[in-house]
Amino acid sequence: MGELAREKIIIPLSKCLPGMVLLQPIVDEKTGAILLPRGGKLTKESIKKVHHFQHTQVWVDINTEEKIWQTDETIVEYYKDYATTLKRIIEGENKVGEALNIEDLKNLAQYMIKNFKDDFNLLACVNLVTQLQEDCYTHSINVAFLSLMMGRWRAYSEQRLEQLVLAGLLHDVGKIDLTIALKENDMDGSLMERLAYKRHPIFGYEKLAQFNELDNEVLKAVLTHHERCDGSGFPLSLREDKISDIAKIIGLADTYDELRQKEHIFNVIKELRSTQLRAFEVDLLLEFCNNIMNYYIGNHVLLSSGEIAEIYAIQPQSVYRPIVKVNDKLIDLYVQSQIDIVKVF
Repeated sequence: MGELAREKIIIPLSKCLPGMVLLQPIVDEKTGAILLPRGGKLTKESIKKVHHFQHTQVWVDINTEEKIWQTDETIVEYYKDYATTLKRIIEGENKVGEALNIEDLKNLAQYMIKNFKDDFNLLACVNLVTQLQEDCYTHSINVAFLSLMMGRWRAYSEQRLEQLVLAGLLHDVGKIDLTIALKENDMDGSLMERLAYKRHPIFGYEKLAQFNELDNEVLKAVLTHHERCDGSGFPLSLREDKISDIAKIIGLADTYDELRQKEHIFNVIKELRSTQLRAFEVDLLLEFCNNIMNYYIGNHVLLSSGEIAEIYAIQPQSVYRPIVKVNDKLIDLYVQSQIDIVKVF
């Protein structure tokens, strides 16, 4: 996995906000005097000091990562270690003569539950995958974390939480196995994707069903995590009353994490709220969207107007169109519908 990327942008001084860090000095061209040094953190006072340079383009570090998602380095290392451990367990099983080590998987699930008691840390680590190299193992860790978070919101027992985390870790085991096998046999990627996408829940279920140590709830979730409440899912086209609560949670976490790799959080929540209400249990989906957005208060965003804003408040009627603050001015994006969020820092 690579180093965390810091968010650097070039903007006019007039668009700068307090808290941004200068990546170049501000120099008075007439005298050569350095008015603000490289590495200095902008304040209201320092921005006023150079207001007459308002059209000057400057490089700044938004620094939202440290301000909002500040996470103890130990927690980040746990996350990386979990992905490495899951890869070792799954790929080790594919070696000749080795079986999937269920005890190691259960230990991993228990460590994740024990070491991540705080929803904020869970989300911070899930967000890391947008900055680090994402693969099927980090995706599975994310699905397990998101599912753990939803289970806690629903006051699940420790046993139920372990089932959730195990199902999250193993939900794509059929896809992982297919990927490894097809690559080893030098089969083409398009075939690999077609087979993996439609058949991987069945392959995963069949693979795991041989292990008596795995709870049946985990097996059912692996098989049915792509089923949808309106019957549009696969491989069995089940409807809501035939899909377990664990499978519904895994399915939502899986969909969210896949969308999160392609879009910023506000577009993801808009997609879920606008097009997925029939596919997922409504109460679960609304609870997830409403709760997760509250963690983004304080983040900086780039608006379609060209302004840098701070998320000020999340609105229940439209959680993906919040109230934002530009300097001391509040803008209600639910009312000002012509303005969109184009990037989240």
